[in-house]
Amino acid sequence: MRKLFILASLLLLFAEVRAQVISGRITDEQNKALVFCDVIVLNNNIGTATNENGEFKLQNIPEGNYKIQFSFIGYKTKTEQFTIKKGETKHINLKLESSIFQSDATVITATKTILPINKIPASIVYISPKELSVIPAQNIDETMKYSSGIIINRPFGIFGKSVVGIRGVVSNEPGRQLTLIDGVPINKSDGGAVNWNRIINLDIEHIEIQKGPSSSIYGNNAMGGIVNLITKRPYKKGISGVAKTYYGTYNTFGGSFNFMQKFSDNIKGAYYSVSAKALQSDGYITVPDSIRDSTDIATFVKEYAINSRIGYRYSYNTNVEIEYNYYNDRRGQGIKIRQDEGMTADHDTHFFKTRFKTKTAFINWDINMYYQIEKYLKTIEKLKKANYSLINVNSNRIDYGLIIGGNTRYKNNVFTYGLDYNNGSVDAADEYQTSTDKVVNKGVMETYNVYLQDEISLFTEKIKTILSLNYAFANFHSGLFNVENPTSNTDFMLPYSQQLDNKIWSGFSPKIAMQYNFNEFSNTYISLSNGFRTANLDDMTRTGFINIGYKIANPNLKPETIDNYELGYRYNKKKIAFNFGSYYSRGHNFMYYLSTGDALFGGKKKIYKKENISEVEIYGLEIGIKYYLIKSLNFSVNYTYNQSTIKKFKGNDNLIGKTLTYSPLDVVNIGAIYNKKKIGACLFMNYKGRQFITEDNLSDIPNITTFDANITYKFYKNIGFGIKLQNILDKTYMVNSNQVSLGRFISFEFNYKF
Repeated sequence: MRKLFILASLLLLFAEVRAQVISGRITDEQNKALVFCDVIVLNNNIGTATNENGEFKLQNIPEGNYKIQFSFIGYKTKTEQFTIKKGETKHINLKLESSIFQSDATVITATKTILPINKIPASIVYISPKELSVIPAQNIDETMKYSSGIIINRPFGIFGKSVVGIRGVVSNEPGRQLTLIDGVPINKSDGGAVNWNRIINLDIEHIEIQKGPSSSIYGNNAMGGIVNLITKRPYKKGISGVAKTYYGTYNTFGGSFNFMQKFSDNIKGAYYSVSAKALQSDGYITVPDSIRDSTDIATFVKEYAINSRIGYRYSYNTNVEIEYNYYNDRRGQGIKIRQDEGMTADHDTHFFKTRFKTKTAFINWDINMYYQIEKYLKTIEKLKKANYSLINVNSNRIDYGLIIGGNTRYKNNVFTYGLDYNNGSVDAADEYQTSTDKVVNKGVMETYNVYLQDEISLFTEKIKTILSLNYAFANFHSGLFNVENPTSNTDFMLPYSQQLDNKIWSGFSPKIAMQYNFNEFSNTYISLSNGFRTANLDDMTRTGFINIGYKIANPNLKPETIDNYELGYRYNKKKIAFNFGSYYSRGHNFMYYLSTGDALFGGKKKIYKKENISEVEIYGLEIGIKYYLIKSLNFSVNYTYNQSTIKKFKGNDNLIGKTLTYSPLDVVNIGAIYNKKKIGACLFMNYKGRQFITEDNLSDIPNITTFDANITYKFYKNIGFGIKLQNILDKTYMVNSNQVSLGRFISFEFNYKF
């Protein structure tokens, strides 16, 4: 028995020694090791990453022919073909070329699989770590405004909120664009919005944006497209990070840091990351001098946030991670009557996420669970004919969910599939502190998505086809709008008090996309896709005051859908990158604020109600050109043309032909970026065409041109200094009838990298 055991052990040892092995070392053009470079065997989902010395090893590879993909951020993705015979050990030494083109970058957002942009039949924007470090932006959303097809509406700068729009679909509806952090949604079910202020810039490694409907694999909210914020993780053993502090206009103080550590010099091991920020500013008075009175004060801001994540990587394919984020702010609303700080708005936010990635048999699994709660508090002061009112608006907005995804490679196909569940709820009340009134709104929205996608590569990847289909199911329940103990302050709301009916919706969102590669430098693509979005809880359950007047809840809103047809072309060679995209969309049942024809307080406040517009037409084109004079200096020009109009509307012919609000006809960005060793500098011009702010197109924001710049200099080892200038020419505009936008904003920064 002992002899048999020894013989079996020797046979196993011999088999292990004789098993096929592919190993190697990956370096850059200067022969420096690339640490944590992805090495993926495309045929069978086997993968690994390089260690501290740039070395990798793939063991127990079955004999046969293979394609192995090598990818690393900032370098051209390379695919090599190998044939490995029985018992053979193959060693590879490979150099990756640094890339100046974003199309060489690999992204995961578009297909939920890792692919170079130039192999995806879609319009993709990639904002690299180098670009994030030099673009003149106070908040992370502002870094996207210089890309074609992206509209950023942040009129009050750091003192207000932001709406990020993709093409003309979003208009003033933030819920039409899905925002993710590492693949997990952060849109709130209550209003569909994202609190961009809570994002810590230094925690973000790069940004991936897919333009056009993406509901076929992401379901609800992805009508206009997707923004995915990819956070930083340590890849090298040891401690690394950056810290900065700055001072700016309106007595603005701020600081932030990112600190992370990896405990081992190979793939396996634990790591953590901690990021934080704090900001305080006296702000500015948004009301123009001509209409200002004694109650108008500056819109100050105080905020702080901390993000922390800890993870353990068992192997290249298996990883577990836990993350917690906390954000708290107080923003002055610009009016003070009796309260010490006047009217204020607070967003107390907790976000918790766990992630588990692994590979079983032929399936790569990615499982996420998340929980987000925003405790929103707004203090409102009113004074009418010597009658003072104080109202506290309390709203608990909760979203939690589960995302399960997987993918399998089989021959020339990559199958991606999964399901996700989101439960969003709101429990809100306007509590009058100076009377007995209490106005309550509640509701729950549950959404389920199931999807399947097939990526097909034909004729040695000359043709790439993507077919995908999503089934969405939504259930609205527990809806309530109620006025308790009314006085003259709220008795006009009594007709709208009711227990809201439960609603169920469902729908399919298909997509077909195809790309033809003329050569390694150029390709063209075409896609047909469909988007789907349910109404948000605020529109269905809440009746109350908004910026443009007074709005009535509409629990009978139907889901929006959109059909999109897109054609694009990409060319990247030597020093020039050229991108062209055109699209035509037809939206159905688009939700839109419409005047009921009634008004409150003698006509001073119009009454609005969200309604489904029968049909909306959106079409446009995007052109982007980037030229590298030298590797460290590039010039870019982006042009976006977009026309978004109401084509059909039963019951209100007066709005047919009107332009959707907050959808400029054209946007132009011209920029130059220089980034080399000690010095970084950039200058951007942004032209945004006329935007309408009311549905009848009678009120508008005129076209505006702004210039932004940033200069950084590393003057001693890892210590640097920077000057950031936004809206250099101090251009302002009226955001609404009584508020003016933020003008010039300058900040001076010190930073230290370690």
